Amino acid sequence: MINCERAGIKHFIIEAPRERREAVVRAMGRFGNSDLVAMVESFRDLAARPGDLDLAAPCLAFSGNLVLSKSHLSKLLEAYTLSGGPVYRAASADTDRGGEIAAGPIGQVLRPLKISPATQQAAGILLPFALNGRPEDREEAEIRLAQSLREETAAKDAPMARWVDRKISWRISYRLARTKITPNMVTITNTVLGLGCAVMFSIPNYWARLIGAVLFLASITIDGVDGEVARLQMSETPFGGMLDTITDNIVHVAVFIGLFTGCYRSSHSHAYLYLIPIVLGGFGMCAFATWDAFRHRGEEAADWLDQLDRWTGRDFAYLLVVLALINHLEVFAWGTAAGTYVFAIVLMWLTYKHRHQADSIPRETPRGAQ
Repeated sequence: MINCERAGIKHFIIEAPRERREAVVRAMGRFGNSDLVAMVESFRDLAARPGDLDLAAPCLAFSGNLVLSKSHLSKLLEAYTLSGGPVYRAASADTDRGGEIAAGPIGQVLRPLKISPATQQAAGILLPFALNGRPEDREEAEIRLAQSLREETAAKDAPMARWVDRKISWRISYRLARTKITPNMVTITNTVLGLGCAVMFSIPNYWARLIGAVLFLASITIDGVDGEVARLQMSETPFGGMLDTITDNIVHVAVFIGLFTGCYRSSHSHAYLYLIPIVLGGFGMCAFATWDAFRHRGEEAADWLDQLDRWTGRDFAYLLVVLALINHLEVFAWGTAAGTYVFAIVLMWLTYKHRHQADSIPRETPRGAQ
């Protein structure tokens, strides 16, 4: 129900016999006494009484003890829209096909005879997974749910994050989600690790800076764990997202300052000290350009913001490891000094161009509008 709520579903109708309603209410947590939830003896009887609800209203219907994610619900709704049919049904991905999800008008979804057979899941699809009473079902469902987290951020992740980081982070998240460790604990711990890397970059020693680069790369991988644990534990909060963003930026600034300090201490060239305020100015421009880009609204905004997330990813950590390995971190220092300004200017130009194109597209008048 939490996933449905996050996917935009506003009302819930639950089929439960009277003798089990108290147990069902207790199992629903905060939804138990909500005005948005209605209980009925039978969906079939409900469909036979058209006066009780709008049978043309769109709905999602679940059968079986399903484990699923918000991203899967969004994809199913998209598939329903593209199917063009009155009802779209998707079978669960377990071998028994122990459940299904149907999308369409309430009146047709609840008919005793199915309008169309359930669509079989393609190979590689992980969810929804139906718990069919076997002892091993729970563990299999948990693993599939953790693996599916990669799909939640696939559109936003930079290439290396998608190809490498997420394949590691979900395994960590799967284990942490079973403990009392909270997402914010992961965020704070990873921030301390990132600041430690900044200190190691400032040391004029080859091995210290190489270890710092490797640990920073590990920190980048762990950075996705807090959000994954939050989704697995259903504990996502605006504060947690804000804390993650703020601490990420603090670590970024600290790492670059440590990097320039280490280059100065290794070469004794004052040019690297002058680069610090220059790069901080570039960060300021990047922050403004990113803020301006995220102000974009409209139907095209989601794809545009996903592209922005990919561009502003942290794949540069892999480059840092290579440069630290060959003992040429100064290349990254000079490249960053110029690159921040180039990135900010290009992003502002692309944002202006994208916004201008979006504004020039004529809007269709909604049906029924006068």
